[in-house]
Order: sequence, then C-alpha cells, then structure tokens
Amino acid sequence: MKFPNWLSQRAVQKKEAIALSFRDGVNLTASTWTYAQLEEEVNLWVAQLQAWGIRSGDRVGLLLANQPRYITLVHAMTRCEAVAVFLNIRLTAKEINWQIEDSQVGYLLYDEFTRSTIQEFKNLEFENLEFENLEFKNPIEVSYLDISEIDYSSLNSLFRDRCNPLEKRQFGSESINLENLQGIFYTSGTTGKPKGVPLTYGNHFHSAIASVLNLGLQSDDNWLLCMPMFHVGGLAIVWRSAIYGIKLTLLPKFDERDVLEAIASERVTLISLVPTMLTRLLEHSLWQNLQQLRGLLLGGAPASPELIARCQQLNLPIMPTYGMTETASQITTLRTEEIALKQGSSGLPLLGNSLRIVDIDDAQRELPSGEIGQILVQGASVMSGYLQTDRLQAQSQGIADGWLHTGDMGYLDRDGYLYVVSRRSDLIISGGENIYPTEIEAILLSHPAIAEACVVGIVDREWGEFVAAILVTNHNSHQPTLTEIRDFCEQKSLARYKLPKEIYVWKSLPKTASGKLLRQQIRNQINT
Repeated sequence: MKFPNWLSQRAVQKKEAIALSFRDGVNLTASTWTYAQLEEEVNLWVAQLQAWGIRSGDRVGLLLANQPRYITLVHAMTRCEAVAVFLNIRLTAKEINWQIEDSQVGYLLYDEFTRSTIQEFKNLEFENLEFENLEFKNPIEVSYLDISEIDYSSLNSLFRDRCNPLEKRQFGSESINLENLQGIFYTSGTTGKPKGVPLTYGNHFHSAIASVLNLGLQSDDNWLLCMPMFHVGGLAIVWRSAIYGIKLTLLPKFDERDVLEAIASERVTLISLVPTMLTRLLEHSLWQNLQQLRGLLLGGAPASPELIARCQQLNLPIMPTYGMTETASQITTLRTEEIALKQGSSGLPLLGNSLRIVDIDDAQRELPSGEIGQILVQGASVMSGYLQTDRLQAQSQGIADGWLHTGDMGYLDRDGYLYVVSRRSDLIISGGENIYPTEIEAILLSHPAIAEACVVGIVDREWGEFVAAILVTNHNSHQPTLTEIRDFCEQKSLARYKLPKEIYVWKSLPKTASGKLLRQQIRNQINT
C-alpha cells in the first residue's frame, strides 16, 4: 500500500505551522523550521544524497548525534528510497564496525561528533574482529561521507543544478510504500550477539496510529525528543510528528535542566523517557515543569513501584509502556487514570496488536490469567523477522506462527492487562540500555587471572541496574582490582556503559549438575 509522502503532504497542508524547534550551533540559540522550511531542507539533502550516488535500496549507515540534520537525512533517505542503518554512537568502533559489515552498509554518514570513530574504523583489521562464529566473507567497500563538511551554499547550488525550481515539492519519490524497508536497528539476542531488526514504513505507521488512538491528538501538541534517534523510541517521535502534523522539539542529548527548561519555554505537551531520566528530572529544582505535560510515556526499562508512586503523588500524567525494537516502540500502554487500579501493569495492547502468555517450555500451551509465562506479541508494528545474511542464518528467528517470542516473562490479569515480571532472564537494563552478560563474561574469561566469571545486574535507584562481575581467580593468580578489570574490558573494546561497577571474588560459582551457572541464585545473593 502506498501513501503520499508524509512530510511533503504536511508541507502543503500546514506549511506555516512549526514543524521543528531546536538549539542552533555553538550559541545554542533557539531556532524553528516550519513544515515548508523543513521540506526545503529535505529537498537539499535529497539532491546531495543522489549526487553521492545513493539510490533506491542502498543501505546507508547513520553515525550521528541528535541534530536537525539527522531528521532531514531520515526524511531525505525516504525520498531516495534508501534504507537507513541506525548506529549507536555510544558503542566502540569495533562493535559498530561489526554492525556495518553485518548490515552490508554501502555508505556511512558521520559528522564532527563521530569523526574520531571513523578514524578508528580505518585502523581496524576486519579479520581480527572478536565475534564468535561470524565471518564476513564478502565485505563491501564503504563510502565514508562527512556531512559536517557540506555547507548550505553548496547544497543550494547542487539543488538548483539537479532540480527545476517548479518541481521542488516533488523532488525525489512522491510516495511511501508501507511494505518497503525503512531502516535496520541493532539489538542484542539472548546469546549477546547483535541482531539486526528490519522495520518497514508500515511498522512505523501502524505504531504511530495505534499510539495516537490511545493518546489522542490536540492542535497544540508538541513532542519533546531527548532520546537518541538511533534507538527506535527516539526515531518513533520523528515519524509521529510528521504523521500527526505536530511540533517536535529536539534536544541534542538528555540534560535535566535543558529538558525542564524546554518543557516550559516551548510549551511541550508530550515526552518519552526511560525511568532513569524521569528519576533525574524529579530530583531537579525545576521538576514542577513536568506538571504542564499532558502525557509522559515511560518505557525502555521497568519502572520501580517507588517511582510510580511518587509520580502519582505529584499528579504527573505518566503512562507506563511495554515494547521493544522489534515492535517499533511500545505495543502496550497503561493510561494515567488506570494506574491506581492496575499498579505495576504495562497496560493493554494498543489497537491492532495482540498478546499471549505461553509456557516457557511449550509455546503451544497458552496460560490462563495470573500465570507467569513467556510474552508473545503479534501486530502490524511487529517486525517480520531478524535480518538474515550469509553470516547470520536466522530463518525468521524469534517469529513462530506469526508471533514474536519476546523471551520476556509476564502475565495477564483477568481484564487482559499485561504485567512484566522480568525482561529476559539474564538481561541487564541500565539507563534504558540493554546489556547482555555473556558478552562481558567472554571478555572477563580472557583475562589471565580469571578462571570463571558471572555477570549480573545489581538494583540501582538511579540507573535501574548496574553491572557487577563475580569472579573466580586461577590458582596462585593475583586478585584483580576493579580498576584493572575496567581497564582490561576497555582495551577489549567494550563500551563504557557495559563496564562492571563492582566486582566480587568468590571461591566458586554455584552450578547445576550439568555445569550451568545458577545465575538467578547468584543474582539474588548479590542483591540481598
């Protein structure tokens, strides 16, 4: 099914309405673009992308910090019918390089904020990548393109050369095919290996429609974007603002004062946060600004009962959600007025989505209300399967009989409300970022002094969880310090947010008869 280009249509319908508000340049002065101006910016970048040789179906990596150019490039790639590959700038060069190879990126766009990472790429030798059982047999040559070197005079000149001014609005593709692949995001599988999540325009569209039917829409709505756009929760706001025809206020990163001041000065009505962000906002002297919001979507990690209770006391319009990259953002939402009655719930499925709770060992056996099992989801916003390449032979991995097996545990009450009990058995969620123990354990076990290692999350008020490592040292080896362990992991290209914050040295680790770690027992012992 094809639709008129969402942004182009809004540029005609609401050309004088504010589409984007942002902080401009070094002086951080406030700037705005109308829908007509945003459309013009997109046209300029369509011309540039085409001049670089980017065509329909090409995979283009985006290694960018939050900025207006990120938004214009996403829309411009839609007009070029290219596929965006969203890269987490917080990862190490080696981790990002693996994703570039796996997704077969042909072009990589970067800026002044990520230029140093590009230099690290060029120093890497692909054959030394330390990812088990993954070999890139036919790596394609990547074109590295620095968008910060492009000034607007050259963009305008290029645009005039390539397009008749009378055809500006139609420059590039005029329509969006909902079946076409929009982008690839990377998440981690339960084994800790990265997995590509391909999402179509249809996934994003149906997610946006389901969300607005739950939230409602007001003419003065303004959604604040302070989450990274390389995460689906951040990009979802970009699509929703265009589809709804509302204002988007963009911040380069999350900063408590900047967020709270923007809420007041920009008259923000909607915001998406992870619990760590909300906790920090509530500790700031300007926290009262949150009370002018009409909707605060809370997701990315479980919110503590204490945080929910505090928000209720302050009459904040929080809406706990459940979702993941594979579902193109939230798939269930609990409305503010339901929180008191359904404490701890993530709400009902949004329109067009379904949930099932099944036996963890027998997915064919659906469980009755109140019984804990694996959460299965189905809907128009759910991916059709993980990225399949010659390196990762995953035949619709995670999808069976049309249902996504999330690996998360939870239950439904008698009214069909979802309660999430755990977010995958071993997963650590710190500040909204997923951290998989097996990746860290593999690095720890390469340390000459370490014989055994187990990584777990420790409950933390600010971050939700932080990483702790339980170690057994080799006989007659010295006992490594926390600083030594962190330095060792960094040398092995582990991202900083994955580094252990505490270590424990035990004589032995508890295991099953078959030799498997009793991870839950270890976690419970550490957290008590």
